Amino acid sequence: MISQKTPDEVTLVLDKVKKKLPGNYLLVLGLLLLLILGGILPNLISGHWSWLEQPRIGNIEKMRLLQASGIELSDLKTIDQKQGDIGEGKWSVQVVESPEGKRITVLLKPQIYYKNQPGLEWSDITSISHWNQGETTELSIPTQSGGKAKARFYRAWTQSTFAVVQWYAWLGGGHYDPSVWYWLDQWAQLKRQRVPWIAVSLVIPLDPTKELQTLTPFALNLAGEVQSYLEQNVLSQLTSLPPLKKEK
Repeated sequence: MISQKTPDEVTLVLDKVKKKLPGNYLLVLGLLLLLILGGILPNLISGHWSWLEQPRIGNIEKMRLLQASGIELSDLKTIDQKQGDIGEGKWSVQVVESPEGKRITVLLKPQIYYKNQPGLEWSDITSISHWNQGETTELSIPTQSGGKAKARFYRAWTQSTFAVVQWYAWLGGGHYDPSVWYWLDQWAQLKRQRVPWIAVSLVIPLDPTKELQTLTPFALNLAGEVQSYLEQNVLSQLTSLPPLKKEK
């Protein structure tokens, strides 16, 4: 089973505890300790530690197929799709065209090995694109389970101007900050589960005379369709497998 917990749920619980018990941080720490021990004690008894032996990701071929073939989007025609090297990893580099003739680049980097972690994807794209970054805000992308994925939305330019949407998508959520994924995955590993991720970067042409916000509805709709496709056709098809008995 793949974990679907989101950081908002954990934050909400902690906020409620703090409001009811202002200043009583020892009690909060005690509750957190109990939660942690709930994951540690089974490992102590069995002699196997989840952070030393990571659960693997089953049916990971779905991720490799995504990397090789890209995705299908309604009302957007694929003009070109190939694998490309960006930084230290391979991405699906896909160019799609809207009915109005607007060409959008869809970059996808799935987790193709269970030990891979996100971290440098956004800086890798910036380095290879050589663009300047301007106004930055956030988009809240709805997920199929009713949750939200938080994406970074910003203006970028070289000789042309773009609106860029970036986030790490996972089942039931997502976030542009890799540290959010890290803590979710650590928590999931305590329960012998994983949170597989897919890095998403959408590059949308923007009229240089227009404000970034003029593309917000289009960007949000496109990001929502991408998140929905990834959840339905890839992420929901993945499972968690027991750790290998011996890891190098």
